[in-house]
Amino acid sequence: MRAALLLLMIGVMTNSLAQAPQYRALDPRGTWPEVMRIPLAERLEDLRGKKIHLILSWDLESGFDTTVNDLADALRKAGAVPSIDHRNVRYSEDDPQLWASLKERSADGFLYIAAASSSTTSYAFKWSAKLEKSGLPGAVMAFDQLASVGETTSLREGARVRSVAFSYPTSAMPVADYAQAIAQALAALTRPLTDAEQQTGTYRPPANPDIAAEGDLAAVQQAFYAQGFTDGLPIIPPTEGNVAAMLKGTHHRADEVVAKVFYPEGLQATVRQVAINAVMAGCLPEHMPVLLATVEAFQKFNLNSMLRSTNSFAFMQVVNGPIATELKMNAGVNAVGPGNQANAAMGRALRLFIINLGGGAPGVNIMAVIGNNAGYGFMFAENEAQSPWESLSVAQGFKPGDSTLTLFSGGWAHAGNYNLGSKFERVAADIARFESKSGATIIISPQRAQDLSRQGMSRSDAIDFLWRHATRPLGELRQERFFSETQAMKAMPDSAAVPVFPEGSLHIVVAGGDASPMMQAWHMYRPQTVSVDKWR
Repeated sequence: MRAALLLLMIGVMTNSLAQAPQYRALDPRGTWPEVMRIPLAERLEDLRGKKIHLILSWDLESGFDTTVNDLADALRKAGAVPSIDHRNVRYSEDDPQLWASLKERSADGFLYIAAASSSTTSYAFKWSAKLEKSGLPGAVMAFDQLASVGETTSLREGARVRSVAFSYPTSAMPVADYAQAIAQALAALTRPLTDAEQQTGTYRPPANPDIAAEGDLAAVQQAFYAQGFTDGLPIIPPTEGNVAAMLKGTHHRADEVVAKVFYPEGLQATVRQVAINAVMAGCLPEHMPVLLATVEAFQKFNLNSMLRSTNSFAFMQVVNGPIATELKMNAGVNAVGPGNQANAAMGRALRLFIINLGGGAPGVNIMAVIGNNAGYGFMFAENEAQSPWESLSVAQGFKPGDSTLTLFSGGWAHAGNYNLGSKFERVAADIARFESKSGATIIISPQRAQDLSRQGMSRSDAIDFLWRHATRPLGELRQERFFSETQAMKAMPDSAAVPVFPEGSLHIVVAGGDASPMMQAWHMYRPQTVSVDKWR
């Protein structure tokens, strides 16, 4: 009896497994670009009498502050003539003035000093590749915790830039290890080139397979997770049928290139590849115009540093116009929270885009030390119906009735909630304490917006109020790395109270329910607004 029952159970289980749906899931990744190999410049025979320039990514607090001097001393002992050069622009910006200066001063080589910062390290390798291409031999001083950042950047730039690994903090390194790293830095300037370092021509990365995984739902989930294609949450298998249905949400061709350079790795993406990731995120075909607008907005500004940063950046997306109503997006109660399919799925899609269309991988080129839960998905609609003001999209230069998407970047801090008795001045005081003075966005509930309107404030008046009241003593600000002092401020005393944000860097979005006059202040700035209608 028991044997018969066991056989029956095995039969049922076998039949159940046989009937489990099987999937052929498409590969969600963007297309890696071809890379022109850059051979390294010829090394120096020796260092005697050679002019070696130490290029500092950061002036202070890079983690290499004392090491710079130790490198200079070691170069002098080797007979070289060291010179310390500070960049004329931010570490992520090209610096033709400095490069020209190196040539004018007949530089023989360089050591590029990175920082305890992932994005800074990436750019140290990028600009070193540029110097190598110009014929100047050198190497990057970087922290071993960020080794993968240098490797991926070198691959993308096509130059096998030499580097020397230090541990952070350098003061805690064993004396012998520290001395060895200094010696390796000098040796990088003279050690003969390897065959790999002299390669030329075009490198063509292997094409992605059309099918990334096959099997039942559990097998596809495991395969996609193991290959780093997901944000850690379950996905909908992107089968040919699912993707074909998703593509019906836009009139744009499946093979149309919508991203020539999608960061962090600069991959190329088509409408079809966007659709694959849209399926994975749980989106619907009617969401496609918004998702394609997201891809467009994401390319409006160079976000490479933010994505790679050891800071914890995220992105906020706001939808305006009729499309928000069509998609049943939430602009009211709990607008920024979970519970609405359109908000959640479309918001999540951006993270999958970064992973798959941009080649982003935590611990490889996405190095946020703490991270940001807003990175899972931060999208909502503006509550235009209850707002007393013109919409965000109109403030951004679009016409009433246009459907738009606005992408903000920043996001590692916010202040609030501010409730019933909170004064508007308090918001200004709090955002004035944000570490970066790049900008801020205040999400204001309809009740609060209507109250400000009754006081005679327009949207621009409210923004101007915040800007004028977000002040701090100039002496304090002069001590902060991220504060940019204007020419007019240079003549002011330390006691002067000055606005901390550049004009035009503060923004307001009306969203949420109408139960009370709540507000939130987010470290979100630099809005990029694009049309959704063009992607229908």
